[in-house]
Amino acid sequence: DLKLDYVASFAVHWPQACPSTGEKPALGADGIDPKPRDQPTMFPLEADGMYACDYDCHFMEAYHAIEDLVDEGLVRGAAISNFNARQVHEVLENFKKHPPVVLQNECHPYFQQKDIVDVCNNNGIVFQSYSPLGSGDRPWARKPGEVELLDDPRLQEIATAKGKSVAQVVLRWHMDRGITAVPKSITPARIATNIDVFDFTLSPEEMKLFDKLNQARRFLMWDPTSLHPDYPFRDDLPFGYKTAQPLKVAARASK
Repeated sequence: DLKLDYVASFAVHWPQACPSTGEKPALGADGIDPKPRDQPTMFPLEADGMYACDYDCHFMEAYHAIEDLVDEGLVRGAAISNFNARQVHEVLENFKKHPPVVLQNECHPYFQQKDIVDVCNNNGIVFQSYSPLGSGDRPWARKPGEVELLDDPRLQEIATAKGKSVAQVVLRWHMDRGITAVPKSITPARIATNIDVFDFTLSPEEMKLFDKLNQARRFLMWDPTSLHPDYPFRDDLPFGYKTAQPLKVAARASK
């Protein structure tokens, strides 16, 4: 119970559905995995260790349910997250009364999402960045010699000139692009500095430097879900990239 009369926005967080009993949403359709947290994944699993997803449910069903909540006054705006451009257009073509007001996707200077930001701007949708600072706590995705975003010397130079931290400069870049960002931190001091970004702006020359940082590199692939036909990142996988799947999942896909 949130103890609220309404929430500002409510999102379909992922364009796939995971079955559950309703009482134990982290379990499979029959509550068949009694210890999902013991498994090395954040995703719900079947008893055989395979990703538990619902192949019969379409994301528009969830979106229409959120529209009903808007009609009831419990939600002010319907939203979506982790949708690709094709899926955004599908929502725009099939919503009942309430178009999406927010799209929340991974976005940072190494993955600038320019095309889908344009889709949002052209359709009155607010683009909101998650992992706006590059998701530096993702040890499973790091490669030897890889430079973390907040350690990039080009950004450190701008930060020094502004008398700000690199994180503050990156958050200001999001704002100066006209998009919003939701940085994550559990450290009070960092939370305070993340808010302290309203007393400076970036120059046109500095914004152009950010353009050169774009590598079209997504950090959060959520590979275990890639077997599903609505896996959202398939449309823009890097050339030659193969999603990592458990052997059991690969075996099911080949049947």
